[in-house]
This record gives sequence, structure tokens and C-alpha cells, in this order.
Amino acid sequence: AIRDSLTGLFVYRYFMERLTAEHGRSLLTHAPLTLLMCDLDHFKACNDRYGHRVGDYILKQIADTITKKVTDGIAARYGGEEFAILLPKQSIEEGRALAEQLKTTIEGLGISVRREVIPVTISIGVAAIPTDTLDAEELIRTADRRLYQAKNLGRNQVCGAD
Repeated sequence: AIRDSLTGLFVYRYFMERLTAEHGRSLLTHAPLTLLMCDLDHFKACNDRYGHRVGDYILKQIADTITKKVTDGIAARYGGEEFAILLPKQSIEEGRALAEQLKTTIEGLGISVRREVIPVTISIGVAAIPTDTLDAEELIRTADRRLYQAKNLGRNQVCGAD
């Protein structure tokens, strides 16, 4: 299976295969390749408060939002409440713009459960080839480092090359 059964997004293993292929294509064609690493903010607290069924519902809503916004990319459930979005032929500026749209859309979702609106926000790190690196593993590390920078700056943020 290449799709996650809960979210419908690609699974980690398939995502890594596509990253390898797109990385090679990017180097051959000199086309940019941008990666967004995304993590839901305070998701453990949400699971603890509302239960895992509600957490799963929220993950599905976020995945649906990502699917609608990411029309020219590869979106995967990277693990738990973390998502990775690979954007072939898109610059870091285009990736950052998409990340900002995702952040704003998710912040405004207003997911209702048991007559209560649950606030959901996301932090996103953005990195790109060739802007940040030419190495696929370093691309992941850079996007991940920027994701944690977004979290350390207060969450519900996008961090990438400015």
C-alpha cells in the first residue's frame, strides 16, 4: 500500500522513493525542488483531552485540506501528526507561499467536535534545492530544522529561507 489508511496521503516509504526520484530529476534538469515539513501544534494535548478518535478525525480533516491545496506535489503522512510535502519544479518562494496558505487555511478550519470548536494550527519548515542544498538528506534536515524553529518561535508559523 502506498496510501495511509487514515488520511489517504502517501505513506513514508513511498514518499522517500519519490524524493529519491524527484531529487535525481532536479539535479539532471536543474529544476528546483522544495520540501515542506509540517507538524500539528499541541496535537498530543488534543489527543489527551478529546481522545484518539477525535485526533484521528482532525488528522483526516488536515489531510483533506492538504490534498485540496497541494495540486502539483506529493503529500505524505511522515509520521504521527507530521506531514511532508514535496514540490517538484517549485522554488522556495513558491513553497513558502503554499506553506503560508496552508497555515492560514488550517488555522481557520474551526473543527467542531461535540459542539466545541477545536483550534488547530500547524508549524511548517521549508527548504529547497538548489537554494539550500543539492543533497536530498540535507534537504530533509534543513526543512526539519526550520520546522522546529517555527515551533520555537511560538508555533503556527512558517520558517524558510528569507
